[in-house]
Amino acid sequence: GRMVDEFSSFARMPRPVLQNEDLKEICLQAVFLQRNAQPQIEYSTNLPDHALTLPIDRRQIGQALTNLLKNAAEAIEGREAAPGQALPPGAIGIRLLEDGDNVTVSIEDNGRGLPAEHRARLTEPYVTTRAKGTGLGLAIVKKIMEDHGGYLVLDDREGGGARVSLIFRRTQ
Repeated sequence: GRMVDEFSSFARMPRPVLQNEDLKEICLQAVFLQRNAQPQIEYSTNLPDHALTLPIDRRQIGQALTNLLKNAAEAIEGREAAPGQALPPGAIGIRLLEDGDNVTVSIEDNGRGLPAEHRARLTEPYVTTRAKGTGLGLAIVKKIMEDHGGYLVLDDREGGGARVSLIFRRTQ
């Protein structure tokens, strides 16, 4: 049932309604919601002191961030300790960075990381590494970013875990 609901949402995703929105505020709201849903995980933010306004669809970018934060939390839950080792506390960080013509939101976690093999396929519908995953979360995020003229980057976090970045191109 959940897979049908998610596919239905994916199949009928509306075109984004672009308005000048504060991306910093959208990041803060997404982290606030996930922090309350996952209090056992430590959330950190590295955001600019000022508002960062871009022409984006607030609801869709909020959904993309929520999908990525949920994936990060699930990756932390899926970790396995080596024999005789204790796992460090779960940690998720979100960073917002302006770099010339690009604005990047990066979410890092100390979860189990992304597979090296077939990593690019993770953004295809129905491709998942989790037993209970639908394989639509990253496909939705990729589609949202394409509709915003940006892109999604899947990478490894230094020290283990994953780094997933949303890269927006500033319009001139």
